[in-house]
Amino acid sequence: MKLSELLENIPIKRIFGFAETEISGIAIDDREDLCGKVFICLKGNKADGHDHMTNAVRKGAVAVVSEKEAELPVPLILVEDTRRTLALLSGNYYGNPAKKMDIVTVVGTNGKTSTTEILSEIFEYAGIPSATIGTLGYKIGTERGAGELTTPDPIQLHAHLAEMYRSGVKCVFMEASAHAIYYNKLAGIKAKAGIFTNLSQDHLDFFGNIERYAAVKTSYFTHENAALAIVNSDDPYGVRILNERPIPTISYGIENPADVFAIDIRHDEHGTHFTINAFDCISEIDCPLQGRFNVYNVMAAVAAAMYMGISLQTVKEALSRMRPVPGRYNVYYVDQIKVIIDYAHTPDGLENVLKDVRRSTAGKVVTVFGCGGDRDKTKRPIMGEIATRYSDISVITEDNPRSEEEKEIAADIIRGIPEDRAFVQIDHRADAIRYALSSAQKGDTVVIAGKGHENYIEKNGVKLPYSDERILKESKE
Repeated sequence: MKLSELLENIPIKRIFGFAETEISGIAIDDREDLCGKVFICLKGNKADGHDHMTNAVRKGAVAVVSEKEAELPVPLILVEDTRRTLALLSGNYYGNPAKKMDIVTVVGTNGKTSTTEILSEIFEYAGIPSATIGTLGYKIGTERGAGELTTPDPIQLHAHLAEMYRSGVKCVFMEASAHAIYYNKLAGIKAKAGIFTNLSQDHLDFFGNIERYAAVKTSYFTHENAALAIVNSDDPYGVRILNERPIPTISYGIENPADVFAIDIRHDEHGTHFTINAFDCISEIDCPLQGRFNVYNVMAAVAAAMYMGISLQTVKEALSRMRPVPGRYNVYYVDQIKVIIDYAHTPDGLENVLKDVRRSTAGKVVTVFGCGGDRDKTKRPIMGEIATRYSDISVITEDNPRSEEEKEIAADIIRGIPEDRAFVQIDHRADAIRYALSSAQKGDTVVIAGKGHENYIEKNGVKLPYSDERILKESKE
């Protein structure tokens, strides 16, 4: 690709020393081999790429994209916002694959992964090749690949999208994190529909307070980013979007009026059953996914699927065959004790799971959970209170402590627990799970919350192999 082709339709303030040249890629890290690449200077919390442009040229960069002027022996492309420009350049470099497929984005605190997975199952059943990008990595058809971030950085994101397009994918269901929206990772990608699931406390270590966090999430719903918003009418922040109507909207809900709504919701060991009214089409839904919160995820997916031309009958059939979403309300049995592994790592996520478990459990509820280090500390006592409110026994343990001490994280959790509630603190997660299982008997439910699908525990910059599911399997042996 030529430099002029890469820069096509990119908002540029000025170019210094332009000379046409072939490029071999784009990069943001001057520690890698930059021979033939265009280097984009990004400003971050700990480093500023503008301080590294000279080294980037020494390492082979053939052009530099910057927000600051500088004298360089290669072309300097001056732009207003290098992060936004990075996303646009990434699209150009990979041939703008997002413009050749239908993209559905999912925005919200909880439910993003489940909603994308439900959509993928529906579209695959309908014979429409699909893919997902999110917390579980990326998936083309049924083949999964690993990922580090909920929404990958733009270079990797467009590389995935290009691979998906080459594989024949027609629809991509993608999680859009608050950080991705804040950093303009999705610039240049206009979704056919953007889904808003819900909003509750998370990432306040980065955003400072819930209103700033909410402002970033809801700012996504513009004509530039999505043609349509599919919005949870039972969520207060969803109601804001519906009232303001920045773009055309479809609503879904249970409590408030909506275009897609559910009634007569029932739960049993086989899953969730309810009557759905979707745009005045009515059907009985039987889905193996558990929990009232999954009714919302299903409704969001139904709204999107029908908007994109799939019949309610096809959706109904696909939902009846749904496979479990990895790490989301996955049910196991150990010596006749029901065990649920769930990724719930926010106050709202934990409460949703435990409410459902409390309702469906005849015996005791035993909950194993912790909070991640180097993240929002204010949610820790809240989660301690929630866990002990719904559980007969709460076992506080580690959950990706990162650079923090596990005991300090546990102390923050314990501060929210009323004196009359039962809890145990066990440092090592595997030991905590074994303790929970030994404390339960037939008729009880053990909830293991916080890590879900993750196959590691992160401590001091190292990801150590670990899996809640593996500990359960070992307990069966």
